[in-house]
Amino acid sequence: GYYMMPDKTKEEFTADGWFKTGDIGQFADDGSLQIVDRKKNLIKLKGGEYIAIENMEMCYNNSVFVDAKNGGCCCYGDGDMDRPIAVIQLNLATVKSWMKENGITDSIEKVTESKALYDAVLADMVKEHKNAGLARNEKLVAIGFVTDPWTPENGCLTAANKLQRRAVKEKHEAQFDELIKKGIF
Repeated sequence: GYYMMPDKTKEEFTADGWFKTGDIGQFADDGSLQIVDRKKNLIKLKGGEYIAIENMEMCYNNSVFVDAKNGGCCCYGDGDMDRPIAVIQLNLATVKSWMKENGITDSIEKVTESKALYDAVLADMVKEHKNAGLARNEKLVAIGFVTDPWTPENGCLTAANKLQRRAVKEKHEAQFDELIKKGIF
């Protein structure tokens, strides 16, 4: 139990003595138990379905349009939403190549707000969704772009470069608010 914390100990143990670790497990074909996720990393959507945000981010960070070095992809969902959304660090080198391939001569700022780029990035995200074998409810319905890096200094990453979702959401609150509307059907 927890040292000198009987209430906390009581919360974490079932009546018959089992300790609730917060891990999500599944039984393998050979009868062994595999730990596959953490309960706190799962988010329940409006329909009662759970999604694994960290797993989604790992998958979507493989997109050529995502700059994983500057923070990557921040997926989001909550109990009021039907499907998840994401704000991504846009890989400007890939965007410039895409512009050249498509004969686009506008400024990069104008292109990042264009429907053509949005559609191209979303299509690549759908491809990554299929490649990773994510569930239907883990498919992004809307994305937003940012180009200012997430760093430990601005609080968006930990010292170990792990995403601080709450800080990212606060930093880009207006953009998240707009995207969340698209995740509600």
